[in-house]
Amino acid sequence: MGMKAGDGEGGDSQFARASMLADINITPFVDVMLVLLIIFMVTAPFAVSGVDIQLPRSRAKTLSLGNDPVVVSVSTQGEFFLGKKAVRRDELVGKIQTAIAGQELPTVFIRADRDVVYAKVMEAMAAAQTAGAKKIGMMGESSGAEAKAN
Repeated sequence: MGMKAGDGEGGDSQFARASMLADINITPFVDVMLVLLIIFMVTAPFAVSGVDIQLPRSRAKTLSLGNDPVVVSVSTQGEFFLGKKAVRRDELVGKIQTAIAGQELPTVFIRADRDVVYAKVMEAMAAAQTAGAKKIGMMGESSGAEAKAN
């Protein structure tokens, strides 16, 4: 906060003390905003998909998904999602092509609920292959024994 100096006449008068300049200090506000920005930047990669799916358990070794993974999710109702957006079956190939465009080694990960019909998983894999994916990975949860070992 700043304070206005007296007018030269009685510098310690009551008028000089009462005429303080009341301006807003935005430094704490900027500090809080930068901390929030950093928090969102750190937590954003962990939010792979907002689709609620119960993944099957596996003892396979955990792999990193890379910077911006293309994830196709299949819900228990057989609905397809690309990231968090619902996609109709007839649009799936085109949406995957758009998502993997420009990737050096196009990779698509499939997340399917453990109770989903196998035919729906095959549809998602076929759509990824038709779209031009060179690698197709299946996602699951690590089993309790594997999680304790790591």
